[in-house]
Amino acid sequence: MQDQFTAPITYYLQEGKANLRQTIKIALEAAKAHNVSTVVIFTSQGEGVRIAHDTIHAPNSQLPDIDLVAVTFPQGFQFVDDKQQSVVVDISPENKDLLGRENIPLVRAHMPFHPIPPFFKNRGVLANDLSLVENALNIFGGSMSLCVQAVLMACDAGIVPIGDHVIACTSDTAILAKATCTTRLLTEFIVREILCKPAIFDIGMKENKETVLPDQNHPPTLEGEGEIKALPEAFE
Repeated sequence: MQDQFTAPITYYLQEGKANLRQTIKIALEAAKAHNVSTVVIFTSQGEGVRIAHDTIHAPNSQLPDIDLVAVTFPQGFQFVDDKQQSVVVDISPENKDLLGRENIPLVRAHMPFHPIPPFFKNRGVLANDLSLVENALNIFGGSMSLCVQAVLMACDAGIVPIGDHVIACTSDTAILAKATCTTRLLTEFIVREILCKPAIFDIGMKENKETVLPDQNHPPTLEGEGEIKALPEAFE
């Protein structure tokens, strides 16, 4: 009886949108290899969903007809730039049109790990505060918590059934996960595989690649070897 399987993992030497196309490619190929029918994409502007859609429906594509689910920040979420000035970030009109035209669900709701702030600061938090879960997941990179929350939100919305295996991804992180709803997070949610993630946290922790990996003549092997193997039948 099979007691192990080998699968590749890709480590990026930077965080962020520069990895988006490669992450989408990895996510879609993993979905095909694992016979997973749904890819959940956390997106702020819809670009990842557009890239995934175009890749699936390209003329010479060998990918199956994978279902895409877009998850984004809730209405009223506040963004700031490097100078701490407020900026507007939303799904672009073109990408909203794509979602509607192709019947791709868009989940926009309160994020499970974000507490509801009180009117007066330092006077408690409303509801159960799961922000520590988000902080803990950040040791794997800033996008890991977004992948997990994307699956929870899609499951809460009834788009992804409880117990289904899905691929979830952001611009630089992708995982294979067993889905559940937010209230069952700590008892049922499972990350089966990490497909890709940053190894250098140049955004979240201001790491410098040259400092972390000083010997550029002999860099470490940061990409796993071996073909993607399908999930054991017990996981299906």
